[in-house]
Amino acid sequence: MNRLGRKFAVTISVCIICIFTFSMLITNYFLPRYYVYRVNQDLNAISKEITSMGYNDFINSVADLEKKYNLTIVYEPISSDEASFNWSLREQLAKKRMTLNKFWVTKETLRDVKSGTRVNKLYDQGKLKSSFLSSFVEKDGLFIVVGVSIVHFHETAYIINTFTLYVLGFAILVLVVLVWVWSRKITSPLQELADVSKNIAMLDFKKAEIRTNDELEELANSINTMSDALKAAHGDLNRKNKNLKRFMSDITHELKTPLSLIKAYSVGIQDGLDDGTYVHTILKQTDNISALLDELLEFSRIEREELHKESFDLVALFQHCLAKHEIEIQLKGTHLAIQKEDKPLWITADRGKIEKVLNNLLSNAIKYTQNKKIGIRFEEKEHEILFTVENGTNIKETEINKIWEPFYVTEASRSKDRSGTGLGLTIVQSILNRHQFDYGVILCEGIIQFYVSFPKRVSSNTKSS
Repeated sequence: MNRLGRKFAVTISVCIICIFTFSMLITNYFLPRYYVYRVNQDLNAISKEITSMGYNDFINSVADLEKKYNLTIVYEPISSDEASFNWSLREQLAKKRMTLNKFWVTKETLRDVKSGTRVNKLYDQGKLKSSFLSSFVEKDGLFIVVGVSIVHFHETAYIINTFTLYVLGFAILVLVVLVWVWSRKITSPLQELADVSKNIAMLDFKKAEIRTNDELEELANSINTMSDALKAAHGDLNRKNKNLKRFMSDITHELKTPLSLIKAYSVGIQDGLDDGTYVHTILKQTDNISALLDELLEFSRIEREELHKESFDLVALFQHCLAKHEIEIQLKGTHLAIQKEDKPLWITADRGKIEKVLNNLLSNAIKYTQNKKIGIRFEEKEHEILFTVENGTNIKETEINKIWEPFYVTEASRSKDRSGTGLGLTIVQSILNRHQFDYGVILCEGIIQFYVSFPKRVSSNTKSS
């Protein structure tokens, strides 16, 4: 038996033994007294009933009273001859099969009864192992004895206690078996939960399969939920750590190139090799570093700030963003095609951050389109608004999964007129993840399409973190 089962068995056995011991003590010492007390109370009640009856009614009702209450009633006119008086009572009792070794009414008892006092006496019959409990009352000159034979209770108590000991032994045996079975049903799931907990502590996020329809199953479900949450958190932490390492490596790489150029051209100026373009190159690289730092600060701010959600028209916000890029679109000769219905499309989100998303997606399409064409589409569905931006591209299928990574730009995009920090789409991903919006990118036959699914407006002036 396991430790928990032994604890259960010992604890419950001690409780049962205490209960049985208390029961035996009650049976042996207090039950006989209580029994005599109850019989005495019954005799007093019957004696009181007899004294309230008329003389003739009493004489005629003696047999009925004896049968009704299972007792013996005899009576004798009170006389001064104590011996003959007692022998007469004993003979009447003997006729009613109540043979007594010890029964005698003393002068003191007779005197008390004659004075109107009800007297109770217990006559121990010795070897007969019984007692005669009697109540004496006086009625119209008659000395009435109301009595009942009581078997000595000590032997009965001994028999009861002996039987109780047998019951106790059997109960403890059954208890041990039941506790063993019951404890296995409890400890087996607990052992499984302990093993699962150890696995979780070792970052092995397993689950417990427990079906007991009780609190143990609820505990197992809670641990399984915790395991899933920890697994997700651990995976997210690993992903963030991996991204952080790559992020730091990319930052180092992005800063190393302009700093190397600044140092090289500074040395050239120092050596008198400047052809008039060195200072311009140094200033340009300094501007690139400044722009990179600004984007890093912007990315950090977006990750840190709370979301202040409100209801607004997505189409109107896009038109506002488009106005900032109209000159750039015209200068590059890019054709912009917009498909939308002529009505507002309301969503609930952080207006400032969604503006950043629209700006970055539009800027990315203008900067990297290969066919001078950009398609914008707003598609209203039952519960969402699907926003898509597409343009021509020469990105390869193998590069599409890396497009959200910080500082990632394809080889075909590393021209001077398309320089950037490489954080635009990373910022878009961060904002949409915090809003828990569905988004993605699709590549098909030289066309790259970014899509965002905005849930329709549910409420206004709400705040979320």
